[in-house]
Amino acid sequence: MSQCLIAITAFLLAIAIPQWGNVAVASHRPRHHKDLRIVMVDVEGGASILFVTPKGKSLLIDAGWPPGIGGPRSTPGAPPPPSSADRIAAAAASLGVKRIDYLLMTHYHLDHVGGVPSLLAKLPADTFIDHGPNRQISPPHATARELAFAPATWYPRWAAAYKGRGHITAHVGQKLNIGSLRLQFVTSDGNVLGAPLSSAGQPNPYCEGEPQKDITGGEENVRSLGMLITFGNTRILDLGDLTWNKELQLLCPVNKVGKVDLYFVTGHGMNLSSSPPTAAFSPIVVLMQNGSYKGGDAEVIKTVEGYPGLQGFWREHYSVRYPELNGDPNYIANLNTQPDHGYSIRVDITRGGLITVINERNHFSRTYHARGQ
Repeated sequence: MSQCLIAITAFLLAIAIPQWGNVAVASHRPRHHKDLRIVMVDVEGGASILFVTPKGKSLLIDAGWPPGIGGPRSTPGAPPPPSSADRIAAAAASLGVKRIDYLLMTHYHLDHVGGVPSLLAKLPADTFIDHGPNRQISPPHATARELAFAPATWYPRWAAAYKGRGHITAHVGQKLNIGSLRLQFVTSDGNVLGAPLSSAGQPNPYCEGEPQKDITGGEENVRSLGMLITFGNTRILDLGDLTWNKELQLLCPVNKVGKVDLYFVTGHGMNLSSSPPTAAFSPIVVLMQNGSYKGGDAEVIKTVEGYPGLQGFWREHYSVRYPELNGDPNYIANLNTQPDHGYSIRVDITRGGLITVINERNHFSRTYHARGQ
């Protein structure tokens, strides 16, 4: 065989092997070893996002549900479906991560903290980050089931997990470097930024006449740990399940955070958050951690689709409740089909600010330019 033919054969084999495929694939190679890689893990309407820096430093934000809760239903005679912890561990393995350097908990609701014990049995973590103690007290009339799922029950398990390990109680304004990731906390324990960040502080025209909304979904949502994450020229915002009124404090009358490039929709796209003033963030790319029936509320979808400058709106699940609002299926990781494969949305970001989003289900991708690119 000629050297030319050998080279062509090798090239065709290389491009035929998927590099960001389903987590069930045994072999994974990063597309760009110099880039930040992000996996928005499908934890069925819960929350879990894995960041891995070019030098392999890892940050996991939230850990989804406990086993047997929140996941797809098993069919009769079939083995139990993968838990949140299973899917997170598989995503970590696909990126060569054998331990979590930083495990960050935005708040202590079950769909965020419930997967921690089972995850740590699979994947150790070195440093734990939170907003401080649980603030949501169970009412005296709570049922046994409500108590079993309550933050007051799960917070002690979180505290037990970090005992003897590194632990950071993050405060508003605090900064943390994780390799080449730069975190700045903009909300924590019910507090928000008092003064705008540098380059922020512009008047927010979306605030005019915007009412307060006192429905929160629980005090722990109010206390969510929210952060601006910077990698090279790209700005990423994750506010956990921060509530409507806290968004207004952060955004009105001026936007204290400024514009961002990539935004994880707050609160799974439930209408407890995503107030119209969030349009001032003006993200280029939006990712939503919704479930088939949870989150992705109609008014939130319409608000996000109206963001100025938005170029890509990606979703974890097809919305069964609002099929007319789903849009292009290429931007949805999991369609309304069975069995549920638990596909993730993956993101590859260069230092210069090229943001490539990949749908793990069909390998559909789009590349965007961060404002600082």
